[in-house]
Order: sequence, then C-alpha cells, then structure tokens
Amino acid sequence: MARKRKKTGPDLTKVLIAFLGAILVILVGTAAYLLRAPEQTASDEPTAATAAENEYDADAFVMRDGFLCYEAAPYRIGIDVSTHQGLIDWQAVADAGVEFAILRVGYRGSTEGKLYEDEQFRENLAGARAAGLQLGVYFFSQALTPEEAEEEAALACRLLDGETLELPVFYDWEEVSGGSRVESAASVPMTDCAIAFCEAVERKGYTAGVYFNQSYGYGHLELERLQDYTLWLAEYGDTPSFRYHFDCLQYTDSGTVDGIEGAVDLNLLILQ
Repeated sequence: MARKRKKTGPDLTKVLIAFLGAILVILVGTAAYLLRAPEQTASDEPTAATAAENEYDADAFVMRDGFLCYEAAPYRIGIDVSTHQGLIDWQAVADAGVEFAILRVGYRGSTEGKLYEDEQFRENLAGARAAGLQLGVYFFSQALTPEEAEEEAALACRLLDGETLELPVFYDWEEVSGGSRVESAASVPMTDCAIAFCEAVERKGYTAGVYFNQSYGYGHLELERLQDYTLWLAEYGDTPSFRYHFDCLQYTDSGTVDGIEGAVDLNLLILQ
C-alpha cells in the first residue's frame, strides 16, 4: 500500500499568503491614516503656547465684611479709581480694610484720540501712598494700532516719573459707545496693542498687566500670547466662571468703601 503524503506544503503556502495579506492591509491602513491624520486631528492638537486654565477653587470665594475673599491662597483686597470718584479720604479707605489701589494714570479720548492725564491722579497717588496702600496704575486705551499703544505707555511712564509701584501698569482697552473714532473692537489688533504697551512699560522697569472682561477674553484677546503679564479680569459676581487663568479679579463696579462717596470698583488680588 502506497504511503500517504502529508499536506504540509499547501497549508504553509496558505498561511504565508494570509500573513502577507494581513501585513499589506496594515500598511495600507497606516498610510491612509497618516495621509488624512492632520485634517482629522489638527483641531485637537495643543498649540505651542496655550492659555492657562482657571484652577481656582470655586468654593473658596467668600464674602467677608463687604469684600470678596479667597480662602485657598493668600490674597489682598483692593479698589481701582479715577477722577470719577472725586476727592478720596485715603486714610479712611485704608482703615476700612483696603490694601491696594489701582489708579487711572491717564486715558486717550474716544473721539479725537488725544492723550490726557487723569485729573485726580497726582492727588490719588500722594494720598494712597501716605495711607500705606500698595499701588498700581492703569491707562484707559483707545489705541487703534500698536504704535498708539506705545504712545500711551510712554505717557503713563512719564507721568509716573520714576514712582515705585508694587503692582503693575495695566493696559485697559474698552469699547466706548457713541461718537467713538473706533469703528469696532474687532477692527483693533487688540493683542498686538496690549503687547506693544506692556513691552514699552517693561522697558521702563515696570511690571505690566492687561485688563479685560469675559467678552474680550474669549472673543478679542489671544490670551495665550499674554501669559507673561499680570491678567486683571472683570467678571461681576461672587464666583468667577471665566475659563482661563487670571491674577486679579474686579468683581463689582458698585462697591461701597468708607472714604469714597458713591460707587467704586472692588478687586481681589490672589497671590499664587
């Protein structure tokens, strides 16, 4: 009887064919993925420099003695003022528990674009300093270009005349309704203007910062480009919901403080 031959040859061939086919499928699939991957994943990829997230503990914001406090880190209580607050009894302000003040140093007119010193700046500077408050200043900008923002920074530094500040010189661009020379906020290169202002301020030896509200923070400013500066957010309420990091919070424009007639902006500076 003839010996039956084993069928190892045909089975091995099938295995090899299947194996090579599987490799081919993997290679084709990988090539296809790589070709379309940038289009599919670009929106999910982090940029080289991203804005830091708001990591504050929402439960740690509490009202105490008429001021917003933050229980999870050291903080300071402050106000910001301009000529609109009139004459201020700065010692009464300090005795009420206010620890810092951000003074308007100057502004650009919204119609003709001229530059002005705040009419009460020198008195506020002298009074707040004598009362022992820590100080910063802000410039109300209507700059249309980075060059105009640099002009504003130059005036702010000239008016400070070498005065030592514990807090930054802030850039404050806000849209003004009625008769403004600004076509719209969208027409202004706001981030470029803010950076031009801040860089000019820093060249004079001061710390720089940028003031903005939620709308500007989300829609007009590229916060990822402003991470090197102190960020001052205006969001009214007891618990800020703004997605991105900030250092100082203006939480009301209708606060009351001894020594000031009428309403005043109240601020919380978180030290982290």
